[in-house]
Amino acid sequence: MKRIALLFLIGMSITSLSAQTLKKQNQMLKDSIGVMQKVIDEKTSANHALTEENATLKNKHMLLKASKDSLDGVQKSLLGKYNALSVENERLKDSLFICHNRINALENQVDSLNTSLVNLTQEMNDKLDYMAKQEKIWSNRTYFNIAYGMLSLDRGDGQEKLSSNFAFSISRGKTYYLHKKPLFGMLKFGLDWTFFDIAVAQYDNGESFREKDNNDIYKGEVSMQFGPSITVNPVDFLKLNVYFRYDPTYSMMFNTDGNEFKGNYASYFNTGLAASYKVISLGVEYRWGSTSYKIDGEKQTWKASGTYLYLSFRF
Repeated sequence: MKRIALLFLIGMSITSLSAQTLKKQNQMLKDSIGVMQKVIDEKTSANHALTEENATLKNKHMLLKASKDSLDGVQKSLLGKYNALSVENERLKDSLFICHNRINALENQVDSLNTSLVNLTQEMNDKLDYMAKQEKIWSNRTYFNIAYGMLSLDRGDGQEKLSSNFAFSISRGKTYYLHKKPLFGMLKFGLDWTFFDIAVAQYDNGESFREKDNNDIYKGEVSMQFGPSITVNPVDFLKLNVYFRYDPTYSMMFNTDGNEFKGNYASYFNTGLAASYKVISLGVEYRWGSTSYKIDGEKQTWKASGTYLYLSFRF
């Protein structure tokens, strides 16, 4: 009995200890379950948040995919444009190369034209200078002559041939060239027209000194001259001209012996050579001709001839 009572007591002790232990364990389980429930709630909340975040990410992924597709389309479009631009760029490069070659060719043509223009300008300037110089050379066509002569007078009928003590003339005229440009750059043919020529000469008529003082013959001519001329310009402003002229003349004579005056028409000729430089000219001229006068009831033919040296001004 004692043994049974002891076992019972021990069993009761053990049972009491087990109940307490179980309570503690139950409480611990409850606490663990609460913790786990809290963890589960937290995980559920986290899972819910993750689900929402995942949905958001899926939406973003879909948006990003749509954006990627759109960007892929844009990229393809841009790539097509890039390829088209590459082709256009190559075409433009070819065009640019062609244009560059054309520009070089045009620049060469411009340089050639500029060179030609410079040469042409120089040539034109040279021509203008030459023409201006030619104009200056050939523009001095009007002349004014002052001449001194050495003449002889043949009165015929066995009378003594007289030599002039002095003779001079003044004349004014103009040369009309037959062509504008000089032949061979230096030769011109022309017609000389002397508007007037006034000549006076004095002769001694008598054997002795006394007779010479009382018997002088003065002879004068008023004429117009016309004839051909040839002018050569060998260098610079130097000109040489030769001419031949016919002189329709009114010839007069005055004899101091008896104060006799006679006048009549006469035909004279002259030919000469002159050298001129700009406005100054020096020349030599030979004149000859005859005049008929009625003296003492008889017709006498007087022939005059001689050389004139003259100074001429051309303008």
